[in-house]
Amino acid sequence: MSDTDERAADAIPAGLHEFMTLDLMPMVAVTASAATLALLGSFLVLRRQAMLGDAMAHSVLPGLVIAFLLTGSRAAGPMFAGATAAAALSGLAIGAIIRHGRVERSAAIGLVYTTMFALGVLLLELNGGANVDLDVDCVLSGQLELMFWNVPSTWAGVFEEGGLDGAPAQPLRLVGLLVISCVAVAVGWPLLRAVAFDPAFARSRGLHPTMVAAALMVLTTLAIVLSFDAVGSILAIALLTCPPATARLLTDRMGPYVMLSVGLGAAAGVLGYLLATQAAPLLLGASVDASGSVATLSGLGLALSAALSHRRRGGSGPAAARL
Repeated sequence: MSDTDERAADAIPAGLHEFMTLDLMPMVAVTASAATLALLGSFLVLRRQAMLGDAMAHSVLPGLVIAFLLTGSRAAGPMFAGATAAAALSGLAIGAIIRHGRVERSAAIGLVYTTMFALGVLLLELNGGANVDLDVDCVLSGQLELMFWNVPSTWAGVFEEGGLDGAPAQPLRLVGLLVISCVAVAVGWPLLRAVAFDPAFARSRGLHPTMVAAALMVLTTLAIVLSFDAVGSILAIALLTCPPATARLLTDRMGPYVMLSVGLGAAAGVLGYLLATQAAPLLLGASVDASGSVATLSGLGLALSAALSHRRRGGSGPAAARL
């Protein structure tokens, strides 16, 4: 076979090359983000702290904006520091309102996260709209459409050293965080299971539920920060709760519940993105927002599961989760 024939055989087909250039990295980003948030959100839902996760997703916004305005960078380090500070401030504010305002926890959470999110949007409007690379649309829907990959023309170029040099950083970071989160859950599984079901028993055995919750919140905060840049706040909030809540209706065993949460999140990411970018142009004449499509698909999955679960159980609530 001549060199010309070898190059032609190794060339990436035009249609596939276009998909890899325009759609592969955004789809990887939204799928990795969905799987990570569903994994971490499954423990929040199991511990009845789903609203706290939503509050944190809203509350980190002013920290992200202030960190960006101070550094001029959307690098993970400054963003995570700003988000962590905002989340810590929100936690302190919620605790103070509960203690001194004599209101229930859910009301305090709702008050703080709506105020913090509004503050973040106001800071964006006052300081970010004209001259910085961060705006309300980015915060709400992310920037999936900007994740181009300058794909080499041949398969050899893709898989050789340096083939990913032109790839956007966000999908690679999200895949890395997904791996870290899976490893952390696998290593800490016995501890997470004990703390989730019986914190008092865990304390009696010398475990520290507060430290476990703090570690989980650190990972969740990092996932939210990285997801803000890629998929936006709408999808981050939806994926913390919808896939785990759906899985909770479908199984009452913890192991399958967590794995099903991750699977549902990843499936919503892939299918929602393809519906927005491939099916919508055929049906509607134009693509639609991918983050909104994934969030809508997650919500529809939850609604369908709730209807099926209600019918199967004869109107009773879900069974208690088992180890």
